Amino acid sequence: MMFFWLVLLVALPFVLMWALRRDGTAGCCGMTHEASHTQPPAAPGPAPLEIARQRLARGEITVEQYEEIKRALS
Repeated sequence: MMFFWLVLLVALPFVLMWALRRDGTAGCCGMTHEASHTQPPAAPGPAPLEIARQRLARGEITVEQYEEIKRALS
């Protein structure tokens, strides 16, 4: 009977770790598995509408194309 309790006490932490890892809540640095493999945020740059304005000013796109881009981004 004492052997059973010893096995239970030794096995319980391993079962808990396995269950937490399967759930996705345990991982490196306390992050979830999904969160630990996301890409870093992109470096800030010009806004897409500003890029469209610049392209319109350079003559790369027409006013109609600019309006279409503007509608798509809104």
